[in-house]
Amino acid sequence: MNRTRQGLLVFRKAAVKARRRTQGRSLDHVNYEGLWDQYAKDWDIQHPGLAHIGDEWTGEHAGAAKSVEEYNELVESRYVAPNVVATDHVLEIGVGGGKTSAMLKKHCSELVCADISAEMLKATRERLGDVDVRYVKLDGIKLSGVPAKSVDVCFCFDTMVHIEPRDIFNYLTQIPALMRGRRLCIFHHTNTLSELGWARFLSEWSKNLMGRSGGSFSVMTNDLMARFLEHLGYEVITKDTETIPRDCVWVVRAPKS
Repeated sequence: MNRTRQGLLVFRKAAVKARRRTQGRSLDHVNYEGLWDQYAKDWDIQHPGLAHIGDEWTGEHAGAAKSVEEYNELVESRYVAPNVVATDHVLEIGVGGGKTSAMLKKHCSELVCADISAEMLKATRERLGDVDVRYVKLDGIKLSGVPAKSVDVCFCFDTMVHIEPRDIFNYLTQIPALMRGRRLCIFHHTNTLSELGWARFLSEWSKNLMGRSGGSFSVMTNDLMARFLEHLGYEVITKDTETIPRDCVWVVRAPKS
């Protein structure tokens, strides 16, 4: 067999394997990583008058606030301060540019900042530094890099609004093994069936056919999240649909791993 024929066979075998891997899938994956890396790289061009990534998220479209200062005060007073104490080790999943991380750092002993985007982690590190803060790059599937039974509080805010329900469920299956002590979790997601959530869905649905952008809102509901939490054994402490009317914020206790 000549080398040309051998090369052709190798190519055809590789093509067959590739087709098998992608069979039944319209896209390889939702590119969360690429979208948020690029967002961070372009941020200062798009928002030249702002100090930090996240200052452009004022909470106004969620019905929660009129300015970034008002929104930050709401998040800290309503969700951070009542749930985080000075001795806590806190894991934040999806830190973005570190807006919520900056609040958490003021209240806890140690903070683990986890994100799928290396550029977002870089921005957060520039904002917070390295004292009592650790940074973990995620792959979108596993919560690798966070030791088992090392976290008192898990915080995920302004992140699940962009994550597909199956990906949310996947993270929820892994969080209990990381928890210790009070095992407290604060989860914030969009509610497509709220008035503002439905308006957001109508503004985006036609842009996300046969796949979706990593920055689009997920089609998520309170009832679906409740089913996830019940199935996995989380204890619901509070379910808040009023503070951020478009969305839902849960305070729950993770099951013992």
